[in-house]
Amino acid sequence: MNLVSFINEINFTVLFPVFLLLKLLLETYLKQRNIQSMQKNKDAIPPRFVGVVTEEEYEKSINYNTEKIRFSIYTALISVGVLLLFTIGGLLSWLTTIVSSITSSNVIGIVLLGLFLVLLNELIDIPLSIYSTFYLEEKYGFNKTTKKTFTQDLLKGFVIQVSISSVLYSVVIIILEQLGDNWWIYAFAAVFILQVVIVYLYPVLILPLFNKLEPITDEKFKEPIDKLLNKINFKAKGLFVMDGSLRSSHGNAFFTGFGNNKRIVFYDTLLETITPTEMESILGHELGHYKLGHIRRTMISSIFFSFFGFYILGQVFKAEQFFLKHGLDEVTLYSKFLLFYLVIGSYTFFTRPITSYISRQREFAADDFSIQYTKVESMISGLLKLSKDNASNLTPDPLFSAYYYSHPPIAERVKSLEGKKDLGNAENK
Repeated sequence: MNLVSFINEINFTVLFPVFLLLKLLLETYLKQRNIQSMQKNKDAIPPRFVGVVTEEEYEKSINYNTEKIRFSIYTALISVGVLLLFTIGGLLSWLTTIVSSITSSNVIGIVLLGLFLVLLNELIDIPLSIYSTFYLEEKYGFNKTTKKTFTQDLLKGFVIQVSISSVLYSVVIIILEQLGDNWWIYAFAAVFILQVVIVYLYPVLILPLFNKLEPITDEKFKEPIDKLLNKINFKAKGLFVMDGSLRSSHGNAFFTGFGNNKRIVFYDTLLETITPTEMESILGHELGHYKLGHIRRTMISSIFFSFFGFYILGQVFKAEQFFLKHGLDEVTLYSKFLLFYLVIGSYTFFTRPITSYISRQREFAADDFSIQYTKVESMISGLLKLSKDNASNLTPDPLFSAYYYSHPPIAERVKSLEGKKDLGNAENK
């Protein structure tokens, strides 16, 4: 039995809801464990954070994270309901019928159907975003977003999402129509090239649409920046401060883009709280991701999994029962593609702990890289400030963090760094 025949034999009408239920139950269980972990430790500040956070700040972090997790449970239930409505509930099939009555073009069809899906998703997501931004984040003093900024972000995001997805989907459909059984190879190559272009242009075209980026000019930060860049022999054309305070008081730093467009970006809220030496350590961490090849490795793994995904898509396209048993009575090229896009995540959720583990190991490695060139104490104090300013969960459940966390819990990172104080300080003497 070949793969296509095997797929046709599976009763996805039963299997799909089962996978959705398993995913929902697993993630709800992990979230409840995380809440219990915080409540179990609420009476005393964890030893490593004594003197870093006050009792009031610790209580705030517990309440904030508890409410966020409970809200995520509700949103997950909504997401499952909406996904079932679109698939087995027949909504996608009904929308396809409407689009088919408007046009016979598969390219126009996927643009219209994709537009309908985005619009419906926005109608569901907007009330949730309003609650999260103007109630939850506001309640704990993090929200800085005005109604005007929120609306502008919504409209810009909608236009960008529709524009990019329309181009990507249209390219796939054109290739599918023109290039025979091996269309998925060419589709993979085309989509990969387009994604590389988007990632390359993101720092200079997309990110500035939402935030103002300016080169770091503050004199107290320029010396440690120049010092570190010379140590590492890193030619930087992009060290920027971003007006994160426009939307939130949360602080962060990140690496984006590649080639001539690579950027290291610091939130202005972060620069308001950290010292120059702490900034040097955080910068060293971000540079570590680049120097250690984490960005390159992420791209390579993305290529591999994308290729595998397109191979599966190519096989699934030949298995008509896959679409019928997912509730798609009105089968077209574009409705098949969008249905696959909607459901595939429900069958691959179990891979998340693997990707999370790999990501956490890279964060440890970037920390270790930083302390080769900066002070361990500064790295530790910078991390502690980040956790305090962001009201991070200081006592996450181990299973929850193993499944969800792309970064190790702060306590684990600090413990790892404290065990390397002698090594780091020796290398920096």
